[in-house]
Amino acid sequence: MLIERPLSQKLLMILAAAAVFMDYLDTSIVSIALPAISESFGSGSSLTSWVMTAYLLALGSTLLLFGKLADRTGLQRVIFTGGFVLFTVASFLCGIATDIVSLIGFRIFQGVAAAMMVATATMLITLHLPKQIQPVSMGVIATAGGAALALGPGIGGVLTQFISWHWIFFINIPVGIAGVLVALFLIPKPDPADLPARPKPFDSLGAVYLAITLVTLLAGLELGVSEGWTAPVVLLIVLSPVFGWLFLRRELRHPDPILSARLLYNRTVMWAAVSTLCITLVYLGVIYVMPFLLTEEYLLPTAVAGGIMLLPPVAMALIGIPAGAFVRRCGCMVLCNSASFLLAAGMVLLGTAVILSNMLLIFAGLVLVGLGMGLNEGPSIQRITIHSPLELQGSSGGLIFTVMNVGCVLGVALFSVAAAAGSGSADVYTPAGVAIACAAGFAVAVIALITSRLARDTVKC
Repeated sequence: MLIERPLSQKLLMILAAAAVFMDYLDTSIVSIALPAISESFGSGSSLTSWVMTAYLLALGSTLLLFGKLADRTGLQRVIFTGGFVLFTVASFLCGIATDIVSLIGFRIFQGVAAAMMVATATMLITLHLPKQIQPVSMGVIATAGGAALALGPGIGGVLTQFISWHWIFFINIPVGIAGVLVALFLIPKPDPADLPARPKPFDSLGAVYLAITLVTLLAGLELGVSEGWTAPVVLLIVLSPVFGWLFLRRELRHPDPILSARLLYNRTVMWAAVSTLCITLVYLGVIYVMPFLLTEEYLLPTAVAGGIMLLPPVAMALIGIPAGAFVRRCGCMVLCNSASFLLAAGMVLLGTAVILSNMLLIFAGLVLVGLGMGLNEGPSIQRITIHSPLELQGSSGGLIFTVMNVGCVLGVALFSVAAAAGSGSADVYTPAGVAIACAAGFAVAVIALITSRLARDTVKC
């Protein structure tokens, strides 16, 4: 059912953008507050990292699930509004958490709720807005996500230093309440005639395989740092590719898979997805580990550290807009390759800056990391989309968003493991540990460049 009134159309556009904004904000705003949370609860850096990791893991594990449920049932309004309600409740619970374990648990709850919102936000646009304004609406959603990444560290730094880290969660509550009220009155109720009559069997086992793949990998990496590389920990890591293979095999055989694995048969789609995962991994790893260095080693106030951590997302937002024009001139492959090169250069600068304790080089490295991420995001999405079969365009969108979320999860995990190994402790990250993490990030950026080149475009962007 299309919404006819121009004002209602704009409100729906804003509502969908607000859902994405809240998701991205709660990804980036927490990074700057992790040192303060660690000090507040007396927990080590490795355990505290799960405050960020648990959210990303819950989001990445359930995003495709809720998207598929919405497709099958036609209950996008219920899932979206329910996600807003649960996200608001979870934010309150995170704010009043009294220990690190309960905070991590509430962040899992919050991540699942965010998946409900994000998985259905773009569906609301395509279902209820006229086709001629849908591109603008998608642009507004993308801009909202970029703005949230840019504002998160700054807002988080100010709130943490001048009020309390608890308020990085409390600020979601008024937005959440307003979002629920707008959703209830604005989103049309589904017409029973439009609801699917006989959906195909739901791929619940595929959803389980995907979740286990992510959980075993991340839990193994994190526990290896905090508890040591014992046999059970190694077993967790070994189980991850096993369940990943089971997931891919399941998706190839199921009549209505959560994610069509046939997309990965396309060489360009497969390698472009790997490259995008690597770039997202490095970007989120930097966003995670650098606040610890700035606040614990350089003893900068949290608000100042938050201002410095604005550099990558601001650079990302600034290059993201002209990147669309560059695509028409250069093509997707050139820009994606250039993005990987910028990211690798940024990691070299950051690693050198940490060793030399040079703040100017830290600024330059953070800017290059942001430029690399911003230059890759739009072209990589377009690259994957245009090389996907027409009948799998919807699945290609799910693949892109899932790859980015998995990259976020792995970025926190890898940089946490590398920094802890280099520091000799998971409790405090030393400059040597952060430098080791930057070296690991450089290696991943090189992999991103290699895989981007392997994804030889057969269709011009």
